[in-house]
Amino acid sequence: MPSIDGGYYFLTVLVPVRKAWPARPEDVKNRGEGKYRTAPIIQLREKLAGMPTAMQTPASHRSGEISNFSKSTRTHLARFAVIDRLGYNGFEAADPVFDKLGFAKPINNRSELSHPYLLFAAEFDAPSGSRNRDLAVYLRELWDVMRDDLVDIFGNCVAFEPDEITTAADFIAYIKQCEIETTMPFNFYWMDTPQLPTLTTRGLGIGAAISALLLALPVWFLLGDLAWYFKLLIALIPALIGAIAFVAFRFKQYGDRPFPSPPDADLLSVLKGLHLQTTFGRFVVDNQATHADALFDAFGTYLQDNRPQKPTPRHPAGRVYS
Repeated sequence: MPSIDGGYYFLTVLVPVRKAWPARPEDVKNRGEGKYRTAPIIQLREKLAGMPTAMQTPASHRSGEISNFSKSTRTHLARFAVIDRLGYNGFEAADPVFDKLGFAKPINNRSELSHPYLLFAAEFDAPSGSRNRDLAVYLRELWDVMRDDLVDIFGNCVAFEPDEITTAADFIAYIKQCEIETTMPFNFYWMDTPQLPTLTTRGLGIGAAISALLLALPVWFLLGDLAWYFKLLIALIPALIGAIAFVAFRFKQYGDRPFPSPPDADLLSVLKGLHLQTTFGRFVVDNQATHADALFDAFGTYLQDNRPQKPTPRHPAGRVYS
């Protein structure tokens, strides 16, 4: 399950954007009056450009507006982007020998997308480790906290009909159809080497031997009265296949296992850690050269106000500064 790793889900969604709106009866009259509907790609760009971001700069703090993703209790990072053309590295030249002989011509064409695409990428907590469950829980939460934004965005995309996609279940089904597997996620919270299960030579040997016997014995008995050395030689072939297949299966099985979740690395715990880091730094600065008794009382007040073992107070989501 490459999309899940270390207790996080790395969601990648690629959705084709409409080329044009479906025809409506009123469009004929509007065109006669010189009125036209704004193209879906333009509406999508305008919507994305007008959405507030996280409060990452002093200017964004002064605006007082923050992304609705900050209302999610699971989202670590999220991004929308429009992809309307492929990367271009120059024309590909034909083989010079074939070109000289007249068998080839320089390639002067370039690949183009049949549709613009909307990219939606998000990294969020996946505590259960179940791909279907964690994705459904997250998308349901997004639908609850920013439904209007999601409808305005995805309504410009192919097959998203606002009159038909009206519930969280409808939205989940739509996103699942457009999801592509994330094959190289970036895990960003592990500080120490995690304790991972390891394969042992003894375990592999026993498993390979059992697999070899399970495939070789039926072949041995099916060969009947054939000379034993011929039976052994022939039975070795399925035995070898069984042993190799078992070893390959175990390597893949272990390789596909996601990393375990880092301790205290879910979004709410991270925000709590940021709050303690910020407030304790200020506490240290404010209490330089404070007398021992006063420092003791001040630290007691700090613990009472900030409650390190409790989930709140914590750093506000989506803000660089508290």
